[in-house]
Amino acid sequence: MKPRIYRYVVRYDAGTAPNPFGGWCTLSICKPGIRRGAEKGDWIVGFRSKRNDEVIYAMQVESVLPLDKYWEDRRFRARRPDRTSLPDNIYRPDGTGNLKWVPNDIHGPKEAPKDTSGLNALAARRFWYFGANSQLIPSHLAHLIHSGQSYSVHKARRSDDTAQLEAWLAHWPPGINGSPVDRSDASDHEQARRTRWCRSPSRVPGC
Repeated sequence: MKPRIYRYVVRYDAGTAPNPFGGWCTLSICKPGIRRGAEKGDWIVGFRSKRNDEVIYAMQVESVLPLDKYWEDRRFRARRPDRTSLPDNIYRPDGTGNLKWVPNDIHGPKEAPKDTSGLNALAARRFWYFGANSQLIPSHLAHLIHSGQSYSVHKARRSDDTAQLEAWLAHWPPGINGSPVDRSDASDHEQARRTRWCRSPSRVPGC
């Protein structure tokens, strides 16, 4: 089966959903429907709020981890609330088969039912994060644009969309190409200090 392309609007881009730091892009809070359904090899594309013809990020899912495994995985311990000001690893197993909310400044306990209903965290080392340098999607991929609060996956798909998406993204180096839209202090984060700002050629619109 060909990789699916999940698309949605990133309503608030503060560096946690998605979290592009530390060499990984992860989605472990918000968008529970995507996190329940996405599989290894699928693509997640987030469009910018109020400018939903612009891409904030795209990631190809490498790992699908149940939230308890995400908490325990050594690769993602730096995403815990006691390790960073931009945590997304905020649910730990309580020893009874349930998840316990860990106090943090990102998502409060009222968000826990929605977050944990997503079951999984999605992680990718192959990703392009633009943030405030969001990029205008080219006309030949404009049918992938999403609006509304939910997400799209099968709607308007074409057989060559994955190849076309990858070819477009190849204009930029993979990884971080901008800072979060809605977090002015994100530049203080160690990984953000190493951000490679937009280096796209002038022929690519939106840069």
